[in-house]
Amino acid sequence: MDRLLRNLVIFISVMTILILLLAISLLQYGPSLGIMGSIAISLLAIPIGIAAAFSLRSRGSPGPWLGSIFLLMCGFSLIVSGMAMFSEGQTLQGALYFLLGISTFRRFPTLRSEAFLRWYSGSVNIPNTGGMLNEGEVLASCPECHSILAVMPRELNIGDRCPNCSGFLVKGPL
Repeated sequence: MDRLLRNLVIFISVMTILILLLAISLLQYGPSLGIMGSIAISLLAIPIGIAAAFSLRSRGSPGPWLGSIFLLMCGFSLIVSGMAMFSEGQTLQGALYFLLGISTFRRFPTLRSEAFLRWYSGSVNIPNTGGMLNEGEVLASCPECHSILAVMPRELNIGDRCPNCSGFLVKGPL
């Protein structure tokens, strides 16, 4: 999880720089409603991206929300500028970032779980495990309801079910 968080901070930082460069490069085009709108959204997204990166790095509570809003704004900015410049690739890239931003909202129940909040805040105490994980246990999320569970990966089999939603914890072969 620490590596995932670090990679997310790097991704948002790089994306913030790219959105700044996009806003600067759009200044060379004539003033149209689409171009000016994209520049405005890009300039609004930059401080949100910086705040998201710092908040995630310091594990502040608004970090996940800011990151999702940043992705939505970047996606919208790329869609608008791509359409204004008739760039199919840029429009498609913006649509993908926009969908990524929307899909992150689906993960908020997991991000609000007590186990994640304790890990995110740096607490060693993990709920429903007596404060500590037993030897061989790791925290994992259910693929169906995204609740966080303590599991022993070596002992999981295809028939194991989530205690919260009764969904299968292990997906079968495709």
